[in-house]
Amino acid sequence: MKKSSFFMVGIFVSYLIKAQSPITIGSSDMPNVSDNILVSVNNTIGLNDPALTGANFNWDFTFLSPTMQQNEVFDSPLSFTTPYNFLFNPFNTSYGRDNYEFSTIPLPGAQISAAYDFYKESSSDFKQIGAGYTINDVPIPFSYSQEDIIYKFPINYLNTESCDYKYGFEIPGVGYYGQSGHRINTVDGWGTLTTPFGTFQTLRITSTIDAVDTVYNTALLLGTNIPNPLKYEYKWLANGMKIPVLKIKAVDILGTVTVNDVRYIDSTRAGVPQVGIFENIANNEHVMVYPIPCINELVLQYNLQNTTLVNISITNVFGSVVAILFDEIQIAGDYKKSINITDLQLSSGIYFLNHITNNHKEIRKIVVAQ
Repeated sequence: MKKSSFFMVGIFVSYLIKAQSPITIGSSDMPNVSDNILVSVNNTIGLNDPALTGANFNWDFTFLSPTMQQNEVFDSPLSFTTPYNFLFNPFNTSYGRDNYEFSTIPLPGAQISAAYDFYKESSSDFKQIGAGYTINDVPIPFSYSQEDIIYKFPINYLNTESCDYKYGFEIPGVGYYGQSGHRINTVDGWGTLTTPFGTFQTLRITSTIDAVDTVYNTALLLGTNIPNPLKYEYKWLANGMKIPVLKIKAVDILGTVTVNDVRYIDSTRAGVPQVGIFENIANNEHVMVYPIPCINELVLQYNLQNTTLVNISITNVFGSVVAILFDEIQIAGDYKKSINITDLQLSSGIYFLNHITNNHKEIRKIVVAQ
């Protein structure tokens, strides 16, 4: 009986030791082609300090409440269209993904309406190798001259890695934009993370990114380097979750670290606007909205495969309709609509454009800057 008791105690102690040991993250924990992951988004964590971390730490973020939700979709290189497939293909790219976080560059006359990132994954690392921005209606793909190594595998507690990255491209009729940066990743914690979605055993990575923008204005024949505020990314990774279970982005403004973006894996939340989540995606009726942010004018571009009832409205972050732009029958074809924002009397802030037809629904985030 004593032997049996000691045996059971031994098993229990072994279980506790295993449960309290840091995990390891490898390439098998990264995304795969066609992965589709729902994330909730907001821009604050209240008075909580994202830098708090350590060994066998408990992070409690159950209080998070989203202002919107998005789908993180990892596209196959076989789906890349012209001109992106000239640079990125199945031989050099693992997948591509919409970048909802990148919206502006510090170059007058350059308006970004869409951003897309290209990634390469291997057993040794996960890195961004390029991107494609739609600027002033022109799609511009570019490869990084020095790739941004986001993770090196395996990822273990107390690892520290760094890399330098660099890219740049010409903008027709406007000039040149580029960025060079230095990334430092430190695995500074492990333990239990709890969000509104659930509880996970995680590794915590803090990334510091020191970047400089390089711009050249063709009209002014003037170029300059613009240092960025120091950026921080706090990421909690769990086995098999593909993307960070929680990711908090912040910037250092005059010595004060200010959180500006919070994203975490989640389930659908009733009443929360869903942005970039497409219904009946095969019908190719995507709507393009630009510039972001908009000051006086907002431009909508979309294609209708069939004659249909079209309802286009703008809602605020609480889901209330603040403007109905169109509610009419439109015939099949390409459309470009210009909306005078001043006439709508919208105050500065975040809104959502809702594009609904008989067989399609799409929501786009818009930012008004008056």
